[in-house]
Formats: sequence, structure tokens, C-alpha cells
Amino acid sequence: MALYCTRFFPPESSAEILEEFLPKMSTSNLPELLKAQSYLSTFLPTDIESGMDPREWMPAMFRLWSLVARSSEFDRNFLSLFGRVALDNVGVKDMFTQPQVRAIFSAGLSALSLPVGKGQRTNDVDAEGGTSHKAVGRNDMRATSFVMFIINTINPISERENPKSSSLAHLSDLIQATESFFHPSNSGRWSHVLSFFLNSLALDYLKRVKDEESPKCKTPQELRLTPELNNKFVETMKGVTFLMMFSKDQRAVAQNNVTLRYLAWIAPKLVIPGVLERAYPSLESLTETHRTTSVISALSSLAIPLLNREHYPQGGKHLLPLLHLTVPGVDLNDPVKTWYTLLFVTSMIATVPVRDLTEMGSAGFQWGGMEEDMFDSEEMVDLELEDSNRKATTAEFEEWVMKFLRRAILMFENYPDVGQGAKKDAVESSVTGTISYCFEILFGQLSTKLYDMTTRLVIELLESAPLTNATKAMGAFIASWASANSKEAMGKVFPILDRMIRSELEHGASSVPSLAYSHMHRDDSLHYYQSLLNQLIASSDIIGYRTEVISLIKFMTEKCHDRRGYKLTAKAVISALRNLLFTYTMDARSHDPVQWGDEAFMTESHLHWGSLGESDTGRVDWHKPSQGEIDFAIELIDTFHVPSMARTRELMASTMLEGKQLSIEFCKSITMMKAFIAGMVTLVEDDGDSPPSKVRYDHFLGEDAASVQPLTRIEVGYCLTDHNDPRTQRIRKIREETGQLLHELMNFFHTKREDDVENIKILVKATRVFLSDHGVDGNNYEHSKKGYDFLKQLYKIPGDKKLYPRLLRCRRASALHFRRLKVNSFGRAKTELHDALILDLTDLSLSQYTDVRKKSQQALLKALRCYQGAKNLVIPFLLKALESSNTDYERMKGALFLLSAKTLTLPCLRDWRFAPDYVLRLCSAHHADKPSVQTLVRKCFLEYILNMTNTSFKVLVSNDFSLAVQHFSDLHSLKYDSDTLSRATMKAKNRRLNNIKAYDNLLVSLTELAKDETMHWRYQTMVMSFIELYMRPEIPASLDIAQFETKSLLSEMPTVRRVALSSLIVIMLNIKTRTYAQGDPYSLIIRKATNPLRRHVTMPENVPDDFTWEYLKSSVTEINYDQPESSLLDDSVSTGWLAWPKSFKVYLPRTESFVMPEIDAESRPAFDHLEQFFSQISFWEKLTELMAQEPVRGERHDSFSTEHARLHKSIFGMWEDKFLDVVEPVIVKLCSTVDDKNAQRTAAELVGGLIRGSKHWKKSALNRMWAWLTPELKKAFQLCTPDSLVYWERFVKYCCAYRDPRRVLPLISLIFNTPLDKDSTAAFSESKNLFFTRAVLVSLSWRVSLLTPALREDCLGHITHPYKQVREILGHVINEYFQLAPHPSYKSVGEFLKAQKSEGDSPSAMVETLDEKSSHQIMGLIQSLEKWRIERPPAIQGASEYTNASKTVLAWVYQALSGFRVQATYGVVLPLIPELFQMQDIPDDQDLQQLASLTLLQLARFVYPASTVPMLVELLCKILKDSASWHVRSNVLPVMQIFFYTNLFSMDVDMMVKVMDAVSGMLLDPQIEVRQLAATTLSGIVRCSQRDATQKLILHFKNLLLSTPLPARNKRDRSSPKETLPEGYSDALVTRHAGVLGLSSLLEAFPYDVPMWMPEVMVFLSKYFSDPPPVSTTVKKVFGDFKRTHQDTWHEDQKQFSQDELEVLSDMLISPSYYA
Repeated sequence: MALYCTRFFPPESSAEILEEFLPKMSTSNLPELLKAQSYLSTFLPTDIESGMDPREWMPAMFRLWSLVARSSEFDRNFLSLFGRVALDNVGVKDMFTQPQVRAIFSAGLSALSLPVGKGQRTNDVDAEGGTSHKAVGRNDMRATSFVMFIINTINPISERENPKSSSLAHLSDLIQATESFFHPSNSGRWSHVLSFFLNSLALDYLKRVKDEESPKCKTPQELRLTPELNNKFVETMKGVTFLMMFSKDQRAVAQNNVTLRYLAWIAPKLVIPGVLERAYPSLESLTETHRTTSVISALSSLAIPLLNREHYPQGGKHLLPLLHLTVPGVDLNDPVKTWYTLLFVTSMIATVPVRDLTEMGSAGFQWGGMEEDMFDSEEMVDLELEDSNRKATTAEFEEWVMKFLRRAILMFENYPDVGQGAKKDAVESSVTGTISYCFEILFGQLSTKLYDMTTRLVIELLESAPLTNATKAMGAFIASWASANSKEAMGKVFPILDRMIRSELEHGASSVPSLAYSHMHRDDSLHYYQSLLNQLIASSDIIGYRTEVISLIKFMTEKCHDRRGYKLTAKAVISALRNLLFTYTMDARSHDPVQWGDEAFMTESHLHWGSLGESDTGRVDWHKPSQGEIDFAIELIDTFHVPSMARTRELMASTMLEGKQLSIEFCKSITMMKAFIAGMVTLVEDDGDSPPSKVRYDHFLGEDAASVQPLTRIEVGYCLTDHNDPRTQRIRKIREETGQLLHELMNFFHTKREDDVENIKILVKATRVFLSDHGVDGNNYEHSKKGYDFLKQLYKIPGDKKLYPRLLRCRRASALHFRRLKVNSFGRAKTELHDALILDLTDLSLSQYTDVRKKSQQALLKALRCYQGAKNLVIPFLLKALESSNTDYERMKGALFLLSAKTLTLPCLRDWRFAPDYVLRLCSAHHADKPSVQTLVRKCFLEYILNMTNTSFKVLVSNDFSLAVQHFSDLHSLKYDSDTLSRATMKAKNRRLNNIKAYDNLLVSLTELAKDETMHWRYQTMVMSFIELYMRPEIPASLDIAQFETKSLLSEMPTVRRVALSSLIVIMLNIKTRTYAQGDPYSLIIRKATNPLRRHVTMPENVPDDFTWEYLKSSVTEINYDQPESSLLDDSVSTGWLAWPKSFKVYLPRTESFVMPEIDAESRPAFDHLEQFFSQISFWEKLTELMAQEPVRGERHDSFSTEHARLHKSIFGMWEDKFLDVVEPVIVKLCSTVDDKNAQRTAAELVGGLIRGSKHWKKSALNRMWAWLTPELKKAFQLCTPDSLVYWERFVKYCCAYRDPRRVLPLISLIFNTPLDKDSTAAFSESKNLFFTRAVLVSLSWRVSLLTPALREDCLGHITHPYKQVREILGHVINEYFQLAPHPSYKSVGEFLKAQKSEGDSPSAMVETLDEKSSHQIMGLIQSLEKWRIERPPAIQGASEYTNASKTVLAWVYQALSGFRVQATYGVVLPLIPELFQMQDIPDDQDLQQLASLTLLQLARFVYPASTVPMLVELLCKILKDSASWHVRSNVLPVMQIFFYTNLFSMDVDMMVKVMDAVSGMLLDPQIEVRQLAATTLSGIVRCSQRDATQKLILHFKNLLLSTPLPARNKRDRSSPKETLPEGYSDALVTRHAGVLGLSSLLEAFPYDVPMWMPEVMVFLSKYFSDPPPVSTTVKKVFGDFKRTHQDTWHEDQKQFSQDELEVLSDMLISPSYYA
């Protein structure tokens, strides 16, 4: 919502938003940083016309971005911001600078999360960021915002002026760098991300293309996309998109198909030939199922762009060849392929009239394959030739249609038998729906000649043996065929079906009465013909067969006695009535009826294949019920429905029939009634003249029922609307009588035949239809909606909002009609008849029989949504079923299930007429001990808790709002009746008073209920949870509740204690809020009241230069209580870190004379009780004893409990030092119990709450507390064990979090003044104070920076500490010391923005440099490390100073590279890199090697600022060239490869060439391991970027080989023990190996392609097959790898090789037959 609102912000809002949120950004606290950044990036207007040019603040944002690393959340927010800047300013030139564009591309590359090297860059710091920022976090993937940026920064000017650094060039580089991840052989979890990325690119680009075609487009002409840019974009995208076609990830393939369609709309000549080139081989073989399915799905996606003549003239001639090739895809053994094939056929023919347009066969067109489409894009297309080719192919339609239909029928014949196995219809149902859709389109598109041909096929099918195993599919076939020509279909097929059905019935079919569906196959043939009849009647014009239809239905009614038989008879009635009475679209052909009937137009129809139109163009033919059809329907009602009602009444009164026989007769009658109820829903709008419903539950509020009006009805084509028409009156009467009969039947079955479950289920369905279906049932509506949405996704062109094929326009009209009918079913006025039926359903919803209960509940919930006031009618009835006197648990289950549904939960939440009863009934359900009941109670309770919003009873309306309403009324001359207004005001007031009364009564009842000691503890906690949920500041806490909660706090049950503890915190918070509010209703409603000690500091206009230093100095100086205004306390760590705000919130230290407000009088009784209770030592002893118990498994984790600490904080915050004497001995006792970790945890929680609660104590009270607490804490810290350390560390963090350091200065002094002792033998004793130190530094960060210099020196002096445990935490602490030192602290936000704008993209002291002292310390450390390394004794003599110091440094560096703060990281890490490689080269210390390797991997995966990358490149290249150790050289190479990929966009060409030269130089290294690693690294670098240098490298490596002959080896002298090699032999072998490795690295850089140069290089390499190892070994390996990576695409790749080259290859490989 905020994003949409930004355009309404005033021009000065940008400055205000920056002023508000920038000062809150600080790297001291990640959750706060992410929260501020989320708000900033969401609210900041990005349009240049919004008042502030984004270029004013963007440099500052990029600088802030460079301060944080490894947070995907941070990246996502800024990517979203810059994406919006690009989108909103697409018409502005030079919005972003080149370094900014590169920074965004680096973040975008990182967002793809591709696994490069030994692992991928992780973003685990987000877990530390909390969740508060997610309130405004966007759920979109980072890739979406990145794509938005790319597409909206592409323009012709930048392409022309900077072709190598434009967005399109960067996109090309990015795709090139990641290309291998798109290949099918390299599928993984990244495939979906990459396909989504490509899809977003194509979608946004196409949207922009279409937007710029619009006359409303504001983008200047010179900045709009051009055809050349479109082609360039598609060229960049198409290679990887073609690769993704065959991915193993089906989600990726589906998305990729949509991408192909978007690209085909942008540049069809570049995309469609490529797809066809891959399609034909895959379709012709049909052996590779995966490829075939992928190709068919891709082609179905491309149907419209392929066939549209204006868009791609050459596409039409491919239609018939492709249709023929896909016929074998209809295969029952592969449902997925069948589904895609049917979808493909439908997509292709949806816009193509299927008719033979040639007069003399297909002469003149010879299919020549793909060569015809492979042309230069500049070449003009011969339209006349292409049109004649299109026309010529239509001669094939006749053959294809019959082949396709016979293939489908063959599949029907092979359907599994209906009764086979438990999974019956599984395959059938997966395919039948698509077949129905496909046939509906196909038959509609057929010419008369072809339709007649299919008619003969249909008659042949019907006359042959029935396909009883494919009844549904054949029904769909007949329905689709009949709807295409409804008049002819009825005449041709009805007589056959009539004859078949009569014949079956006359020969005894369906003669055995049954109530259940029979699994015998005796009547299958009859049911088959009946199903086909239903589909025929539903789809044909039956008005001319009135007598025959009635006769046949009458015959079936008389003769059908089995359940399925008379159900299908009833379905025939439904089909007939819906055909006659419903409004629906007549056809969905590709052209409207006028064009379809125009012979001249249809002769040229091939020119209109794939044509699109606006949604309001073209005629849609509707079926509207004629008078004749209405009369036919009424005749059906008179003939069947009225007698069946009479028969039902007879059965109810009958004494002749009983048992099963009576049930069967009832079943027949009710089934027929249900059919008529369903069929006549559009005949009349209402349900007769039943009296309006009386308001049954209105004694509570006295609501004015007249003020609630039924919703206005929409005109949707009900048949009989004239109330004076005798037919209307008669049908309304029949409908009312039907409703009355349903009610009577309900009562009859409830009282006399409750166990007749089958009939009750049918009755419930009939009632559901009667109450909730008013023109359309839910299933039809959903089916129509889903079908339309699916087609819309298939055909929609982004940007062209309403250009669709006619098929979709017809579906849209139909879907909208259904939606109007759906709307008409809501908000209806109830009558007494409706009330009776709804209550009947409610009663059945509580039935003993599960099946009845389920069906009734579904029906009831649907009905309740349709009628106004229906919920109020049902809820009291359901609540009555939950009374504690009720022992019928099935009824309880039914009531609870209904109440847990959202339809009924929300009224129980919001309506105080029901809420008290609902809550009390839930809490009293403990008498029902049945597990299923208890589960439902829990579900209702959780639903209530999750959806409850404890809003105020009173609504405050500000004067501004009232004035705005008045102004609006005056402006629009709105008049209102003052009497109505006063009546409404009084009504609202009465409602509020009644609500408050109900609330008070509920709390009293709940409290009484909770005191019941016989209640189960689960229910007791539920009651207590409700009490806590209902507590609110505007209503004072009662003494009764306070007494109950304090008693419960000392309960033996942990869950009871937990809820009581939480409730007491709320009570004390509400008392505090009421005390500070001093009766102000606004403060009570928003639940925030201002502390009288709070102040606001306003910054002076000219901020002094030493202001920040003074602020930091005062932060660690004792509070001056004599002059409290000079010691204002700021509890935020972010204030002033980045820039000083105009004003900020502080607190005045509380002097002895300062008087706090009196406790709220209404809360006094509860307050006094709590005070008396907390003042007892027995309470504290009991409470701490309970808290110190072993945690119950699953109750909570064994950790420091902030909930416990919050209770203590609330107590000591409210009563200050009153209980200090009482609690002191308890704390002393707990602290001294060293051996019990739970006692230590409880002590930490209690002391933490005490310290945090002392926030606003007087000086004397604070001095008194710290006087005895400091020695106790010192003792506790000294005696704490490894088990309890974690509690005390968490205690320190809890005390210091969001607190001014002066509030906890004694604690800080205690921790900081404990020195390290290198000679100590107690490792844990040394390390634990470092844990406490880290906790202080993490919590208070830069606010204590003036205390840290000496401590930092001390830590650096102990860097060679002998204990591992100390070294690890020491590294962390040193990192914290360095990271908290930098703080920009600009004097104002304006100055910060101005400074960053003037600095621009140049390196900043904010990020990349250390202060002089820190730099000096780092250089001293490096010198010490070099000295210690030289002096290092062998590891066998024990750990040396060097290894100890190295491990500390590695812990420090690893922590620096793993955190989100980077200000001190670059200055620390970069100088240490050479030393890190030296540490990795210590052979006799594996721990050190492993640590160094992990740290270097982390270093390689880091994304560095562009200004530091040249330095790093220089450094790595220098180490590579100058290092004497081959181990170091081999360790640098993998680091370099990952670093190169991660920082690809931060490097210019010179840097890339430098890296490549350094790596290729290593191919000549004397050590073979280094050479092999160099080849792998070079391969990765070439793959990532430098493909232009390939030819130069080939030449260089060939020269190495050609210019270095291998000296002939001397004949071995048998007398000498070792062969002597000729001079220069070893050097020559190394050089030749370097050449072969270089060429092999180039081949491996393209594992899935065959570039033009590759065949010749491979032949050249084959000449060195016989060289001595390692040359020959490398050659064999490269050929083996080539075979492995190219075998999937070899049929395509081999075309790049000449015959001679293929022969050489086959000689080189083990299995030459593979390449045959």
C-alpha cells in the first residue's frame, strides 16, 4: 500500500522521509538497521517529478549499501529501491553512473545464488536480523527488482555511446558467466531461479515494448527501445532459453515456455526458427520422451506468434507437419505427454478454421524442412509464396482429423476397466478433461464437409460395441461433437440412443431395485448409453424433439430401478432443463458467426490464422431461453416434478412400504426432485411468497432490521420476471412448495427414519442447491473461472491488456456471466422458509452419522454465505449444543467443526452478542473427554487467538476527520437527515455500552471459571489465556483477576505459571499506562503513554565539531544528578552513528526530588494487592524455586528466559527498590549455588530483571543496589561454570540492550576491568570474561568506543595465547573492537547526502580505510607474524607463538568476513592476505591449514567494493608470481577463480587480462599440480568472461607446442641404474604440457557447445596423443570429458565437424561406434 501511496506524497516528503529514517541506520544493530532500511526503501518516492531528484540521495544509498555485506534482505531492499528508480525514470538519461550499475549487477549475480567453487556465498546473517523489518518486507525475489532495473536502464543512447558498458552488455556478460548452469545436464535447485530470472527479463522487456508503442507513453523517442535493441536483447537471451527447454526441472521448463512466447512476440525471426529446428528432430524420433514432451509444450506456448501472419508470415506452413508429427503423442501410457499433445493441438487450431482451402490437392507445396525459415533478418519475406504455402497445407486437414480422432478413440478403447483396482479413473480423469476441451475446440473449427465426415465416425462408434470403460471420455466426445452443430447432431444421434436405451430396458436392464451403486457389470451398456444421452441433450437443440425426449425420460423413469439408472435419468432432466433455461455462449469459434458464414472470407481464412482482437470486438452469440423453451421446461416440470412431489408425500404417509423398499422409492423420488431443483434455478429469481424472516436474535441490541437491506440484484437473464404472468406465479408457487416439502422431509427423516443415511444425504444436497445455487453452482463457477484463467495465461500478451483470440473473448464473456450469477446468490433476504431449511441443516450438521454430518456442514456453510442474518440464526443453536449439560459428543463435534470455520468464527470474534457465550462454552467443554472433541476445541481456541484483535470499544474521531467529512458533504451537496444521524449515534452508543457490559460479565465469569479447582489444567490455561487476551488499558484490572493471577503464578503446573506470568506483566503494563495517561482516552486507546522523564533534544543549527566526541565521552561518564539536564540518557545505539537527526528522544536522570505520578485510582486495589504479595519473602523463595526447576521437555528450551526477566523488570520498574531487602538474600543464595545450572539461570534472570527495572530509579536507590550487587556479580562471574556461562552471557546482553551505557556503568566496569593473563592455566577462566566483553561490545557498540583502545591493545598483546578456547573468542572480541571504532557521525542528514554526492563513486574513508592507529597495529601484527614464522620450531616441539597467533588471527579474519559489518574488514583483511596463504602452507599443523583454507574460501566468496578490487587483483597476481612455495601458488588459484566470478562486474578489461595472464603463466609452472589447477582456473575464467581472447590464447598455446620439439631420448645404458634424459627434455615436456593444458582448458570452458574453432583445435590436440605422460594423459582426459558432456546433444553437435574431423575423433575415443 505504501508503494502505491508514494505518488500522493507532497514534494517535500522525500527530504522528510530521509530525515526520519537515515539517522536510524546504524551497523551497531542489524534488526534496527534492516527495519529502518525497509521503511526507507518502501516510503521513499523515486520519481524525478516527486520533488527531489533521486540522484541527490542515490550516492548516499550506494554508500550505505557498501557498509553491509552478506545480507540478502539488505540487498533485496536496495535492489527494490533502485529497480523502482529505474522504472519511474525510464525516460531520464544518465540516471545511474557506471560504478552504480556495476554494483547493482554484482548484487544481482549474487542474488542468483549459484554454487561456484567449493561452495556458494551464504547469507546467514539474516537470521540475526529478527523479524520486525518484515512488516514492510517485500516477498518478491531479489531477481524481480534486479530485472526491473536492467530492463528500464536499456536505451539506444547508452548502447551507442558505451556499447561495452551498457546494461545490455552487462546482461550479456552475466548470462555468459552463468551459461553452464542453464544446461539440462547441469540441473539443480538453481534451475527454477534461473528460469524465473529469464522469464522476468522477457516479461518486463515485452511490457516496455508494448508500453512504448502506446500513444500515452511519456518516454522521449530517443530513449525508447528500437528494433535493433529488441534483436540484440533476444540474441542475448535465446541461447540459454533454448538450453532451458530441456531442463530436468519441470517447473523451470514450464516457465521457460512462457519466456519463449514472450521472446517470440519481441523478435519472432530470431526465436521461432530455433525452436522449430529443435522440434522436428525430437518429434520425428519420439524415442526420447523427455525431449518430445518439452518440445510439444514449447510449441503449444508459441501457437499464436507462430501462426499470426502479420507477426511471422513463415509460420503457417509448419502447422500441418507439426500436427501430423504430434499425433503419436496421444498415448495412454504417458499421460503427461498426452496432456501436452492435446494442449498443443488445441492451441494450434483455436485460431485456425479446419477446412481444405485447395481445390486440387496440395500440389505446388513441397515440404522442404527447416531450410525455408533460416534466412537473414534483413531479407524481405515473399508474402505471396508464404500465403500459397499456408493454403496448400490445408489439403492435409482431412487426413489429420481422421488420424487424430481414431488415435483418441484407440486410447479410449484402452482405458482401464471402471472396476479395476482402488485407483479407478486415475489415468482417465487426468486426460479426459483436456480431451473434452480439445474436442470442443476441434469440432467447432471443422468445415461442414469435415464435420459430416466425423458424423459418420460418431454413428459408426455408436452402432458398434459400447466403450463402457471410457464412458466419461465418450460423453465428452459426443458433447463436443454435438455442440458444434446442435440441430444436426440431435437428428442423427438421438434416434440411435433412443433405440439402444429402449432395447436395453426391454431386455431387463436396470430391473433389479437397488439403493447402492452396484459393482456388477450387468447394466453397464445401459448406463453408457444413458451417459451419452445426457451429454447429447445438454449440447443439442432439443426443442424440435419435445415429444420424443419426454417419452424417453418417462420410459426410463418407469423402467430404471437400480440406483445408477434412475440417477442418470434424473441427470437427463437436469441436462434438458439447463439446455432450455440457462443463458450461455453458443460457440467459441475463431471467427464470429457473420465471418464464419461468409464464404468469401472463409476462402481466405488462412490469412487470419492466429489473429487477435480487442475484448469488445466481434459478436458473441448467446443462447437466451425462448418462450417455446420455457414452455417445454414447464411441461417437463408438470410431467415429472409435480408427480414426484406428490409421490413423495404419498410415501411419507404410506404404511404399505417399509424398510429397504421404502428407502428405494424415496431415493427415486428425491433424486428426481433434486434434479428439478437444480435445473430450474434460472426460471424464477426468488423462492415464492413465503413471509419474510422474523429477527430471532435481536433482544440484545435492539438492532433496526430495516437498516439492513438485501444486496441489489444484477440483471442476469432469469426466464420469468413478470410477476403478473400466470407462469411466473405458478413456478414461484411450485418452488415454494418444493422448499416446504424439503422441510417436511427433513422433519420426517429426523423423527422416523434417522438411519436412512443415503436418502438424507440426497435430501441435504437438494436443500443445498435450493438454498445456495441461484443460477450457477460452485463447481461450475470454479471450473469456468479456472478455465478462463488458464487460457488467459496461455494467450495473454503483457502490455496488450485486451488483445485475445476469439475463443478467449467468448470464455471471458461466459466467466463474467457466471460471476454475475454468483454475485446474485449473496446478500439475499431470508424468508421463514429459508429459516426453517437452514435450521434443519444445522440440526443435521450435528447428526450422529458422520456422512450426514459432513454433507450437512458443507451445505450449511454455503447457505450461510447467501442470506443476510443467517449466521445470527445458527450461532445460538450451535452454542446451545456446547452446553456442559450436553453429553452427546457427536453433536458437540458437529457444532465445534462449524464454529471453527471462518464463516462462523469471525462473528463469534467480533460480535459481543455471541463472543461471551462462545468463549465460555469453549472453556466449559472439559467434560467431553473424547479426543476428537478435544482436538476441535483446541482448533477453535487457536483460530480465536490467531484472529483476535483486541480493539477498543470506543472510536476516537479527530476534529480534522470531522471537518474533512463536512467539507466533502458541502462540496458534493450531500444532505442527511438529522433524526437519522441522532438515531444512529444513539444506536452506536447503546451498542458500545452493551459491549462493555458483556465484556465485564465475561471477565467475571472467566475468573470464576478459572478458580474451579476440578478443572483440567489444559482448560485452566485456556481460560487464563482468554483473560490475558481480553485485558486492555482503557478498562482497569480488577482485584479479583490480580488475586487469581498471583495465586496461579505459584502453581505447580508449568503451563499455568507461564500464562499467569504473562498476564501479570500485562496487568502491570496496563497500570503503568493508565498512571502515565492521567485519564487521556487517546493514550489509552493507542496503548502508549508518555513517561514524565522523557524529553526531546533538538540539535543546534550549527553543530559543534566535537559534538560526537562529547556525546561519546558523556556516554561513559558517571551521571551528574546535581545537573540532570547535562546528563540526558539516550537508550538508542543508532542515534548519531550515521548522521545526527534534527531531534531525538532522551530521558532525564531521576533526582531525589522528582515526583512520579500517583498510581491510577481505579487500578489501586489491584496495585495494592500486588504490592502486598510481592513484598513477601515466601513469594520470592517459592517463585525462584519453581523457576529453578529442570525445564520440562518441550515446554521451553534450556536457556535464559526473557519472559521471566520481564516479570522481574516490571515488578522492580513499578515498585522500584521497595523489595530490594526482600530479594537480596534470595539472589545471594541463588548466585552461590554454583553447581546447579538452573539456579544460576534463575539468578541471571532475576538480576537481569532487577537491573533493567532500575531504569528510572533515584540515585540513592541505584547506589544501594549496585553496592551489594557488584560484589555478588563479580563472584558469580568468577564461579560460573561452562554450563552456566551461556546464561550469564545472555544476562549481560539483556542488561545492555537498548540502554544508555551510563545505566549499567558498574557492570561494564566490572567486565572491562578484568585483565587477561597469558600465564594462567585455567583456559575457561580466561575465556569467560572475553564472552562477557563481547556481549557488552555487541550490545552497546560504538557508545563505549572511548573505553576500548587500551582493551584492544591488551587483546592484541595476548594474540599468542596458548589455549584454543581463549584464542577463538579472542579473535571475535578483537574483530568487535575494530568494527565498532568507525562511526561517520555527520552533523546532519543534509550534510551526509551532500558529502556522498560530492564524493560520488570515489573510494570513501567510511568503508575502505582504517584510522591511523588501527593501521599501525595491523602492520605491527604482520611484522610479528613474519618474525614468528621465521623463528617457528618444528611442530613436534609443541605449539609455537606463530601457530597460536595465526589461529587467533584466522578466528578474527573469519569472523570479520562472516559478519554483516565491513567498515573495518577491508583495512584488516587485505594486508593480511599474504600471511593467510603462508598459514595454509604449514605442513605439520593440520588444524591451522584447515582454518586457513576455510578463511580463504570465505575471502574468495566476498563481494568487494569496486575500489578495492584492483588492489586485490594485484595482490593475488603478485602472490601467484612471486611465491617460492608451489603449495601457496596452488592454493591461490581456486581462490582467484571464485573471487573472479563473484566480483566479475567490479573488474575492467585490464584487470581481467592481468588475471588471465597470471593464470596462464602458471601453466608453465615446474610443478604439475600447479599446472593442472591453472588449467582448471583458466577454463573457469574464459567461461565467465574473456571469450573474445579465445583466438589469441589458441594461437599462443599452439605456438608453445609447435615451437617446442621434444628432444629425442638417449638409448638407455643397461649398466646405469637410471635413464639419463637429454638436456632440455624436462623443460620441453613442461612447455608442451602447458600448451596442451591451455588448449584443453579452452575446450572445457565450453562443455555444452561446439564453437567454430573447436573442431580444428581437437584435431590439432589429437596429434599429441602419443607424447609421453603427462601430455598424453591430459589429451585422453580432454577427449573423454568431451564425449561425456556432448553425448546428450551429439546429433546436433556433430554437424559442426567435417567428415575427416569426425574420423579423427572416432579414432581418439574408445567406442568409435558412438560417433557413427
